[in-house]
Amino acid sequence: MLRPGSIIDVVRSHAERQPDETAYSFLAVDASGLHITRQLSYGELDANAAGIAAVLRNSHEPGDRVLLACPPGPDFVVSFLGSLYADVVPVPAPPPSGNKGQQARVNGIMTSAGVSTVLTDERNCDEVRDRLAGSVPEVSCLSAGRAAAGNGRAWRPSAVDPDRLAFLQYTSGSTSDPRGVMVSHANLVENLGLIQRSYGVPDGARVGGWLPPYHDMGLMGTLLLPLFIGGQGFLMAPSAFLRRPAMWLEMIDKHDVAFSPAPNFAYDLCVRRVSAERAAALDLSRWRWAVNGAEPVQNATVRNFVRHFASAGLRPEAVCPSYGMAETTLFVAGSPGRSAAVVSRVDAERFEQHRFTPAGDGEDARLVVSSGPVSDGFDLRIVDPHSLRELADGEIGEIWLRGPSVARGYWRQEKETERSFRARTASGAGPFLRTGDLGVRHEGELYVTGRIKEVLILNGRNIYPQDIEREAREQHPACADGVGAAFTVTVDGGSESVVLVQEIRWSDPDEGALRDLARGVMAGLSASTGVPVGNVVFVRPGAVLRSTSGKVRRVAMRRLFEDAALTPVTEELDAGVRRTFRAHREDVARSGGPAAFSPPLAQSTVQTNA
Repeated sequence: MLRPGSIIDVVRSHAERQPDETAYSFLAVDASGLHITRQLSYGELDANAAGIAAVLRNSHEPGDRVLLACPPGPDFVVSFLGSLYADVVPVPAPPPSGNKGQQARVNGIMTSAGVSTVLTDERNCDEVRDRLAGSVPEVSCLSAGRAAAGNGRAWRPSAVDPDRLAFLQYTSGSTSDPRGVMVSHANLVENLGLIQRSYGVPDGARVGGWLPPYHDMGLMGTLLLPLFIGGQGFLMAPSAFLRRPAMWLEMIDKHDVAFSPAPNFAYDLCVRRVSAERAAALDLSRWRWAVNGAEPVQNATVRNFVRHFASAGLRPEAVCPSYGMAETTLFVAGSPGRSAAVVSRVDAERFEQHRFTPAGDGEDARLVVSSGPVSDGFDLRIVDPHSLRELADGEIGEIWLRGPSVARGYWRQEKETERSFRARTASGAGPFLRTGDLGVRHEGELYVTGRIKEVLILNGRNIYPQDIEREAREQHPACADGVGAAFTVTVDGGSESVVLVQEIRWSDPDEGALRDLARGVMAGLSASTGVPVGNVVFVRPGAVLRSTSGKVRRVAMRRLFEDAALTPVTEELDAGVRRTFRAHREDVARSGGPAAFSPPLAQSTVQTNA
């Protein structure tokens, strides 16, 4: 196919050439297992998208924004394409719900994007309208199914300017409030082409997954990639995976899915929740690209996943650590076609000083997983985030990027766009995108080490919070399946103290046993990481905030801890932290005054966990 100007060109070409071929299969999980609930052919997809386009063009001007608040499924797919067909800008978002955190996110997205219309599914249309009516006035709510069934023949395609805004991808908000990334048609086509070329995915391949379509990896790597290559997409709901992780792997086995991406935590969850007997009953030998991205890839995760599912025929070379972000449309680097993931053994002490130095025999070492070489579609620099000086290979700094996949900026945030998308190095080179991610280039490989805003600086050491969180899960079975958030707080006097908020599954109501467990976790972490962890807060499952892709929202968790807005099962705090963040509230509570603290239920603040 000649290089298309937009995904619209691609879909319409497939609809003309293979109208009866299946584009998508949508799967559900019930007591009987995994089954297909609906399929869309390329011809049906094109006709339904045209029907939505005809409805939207009757009431919208080109460039208007439309919120897509559909559950993952056929209504979202046709709504997204129908919006593009109509030359309006789709804004993917979680459906409004009774979850306060999720509802606040949707309200913020609608206000930021200036949305006047919401597309959702028929079953939830009235509920979505009612939920939005109280917070976002003058918003109309359309049923995607009803619009798709309209007369699509009334829609007439118009030429698409590749540089025109295609959609707004709101960031996951793991370290800040969500921001709308402006992705053009050219960005979209370029990045999908990079994914296909970099991994060597053939035309017609089968792609599948469970990530929500309002997350960049779910939208690009699961929903749009099969369209781009003329293949078939297999889509299941995120909730189905979270309840029964084995269903994701069964989908890959049963439907010969070759390409399926997920964040690091999902691979961990499969190891913990899929028994060895269940794993041996699967056939994963045809899974060619098990893409691991969206958060730093852990060596233990890769090693354990390959080992656990070897009996299912999973090949070590199928596991592909990768790196990307919404601001680059999605994909930046990947590592396909290798006998195994590339792992470097580096000097632990120098690593904490932002130096990437191979460790000698007998030296304390860190095992760091490569995200692979950077795609040829990007110019990458590693830059000191403070001096803006370019760093040499082997020095850890901020990852800066430029290339045709880099988006246009943040919607209606010119100052932040200027700072993040138009950065120049100390020597004047640029403009570059400042990713906010820390990484290093070593022997042609990109290693991503963490987020600048989340690194813990203690006594001159740079500590990565995911290391503490990973070790916490190893301390006790009650912590094994829970999510943790590690961060530092500043106590009176200016010193920093480490806090771990950890989800636990604990049936013993005895407070003394809980406190003993907390002290044991603190001692174990301090011994295994060399980091003095003096504060542990145990919370119920689901209480640690995560982004739509499952990233831990550590900055938000720190705010909740400092504001005493968590509902702990128990907490063990050192004297300085308790004095700084709890003393006043405890004094008020003891006095029985009206301001006694009564925190909300932790579950009411949880974001959608993908």
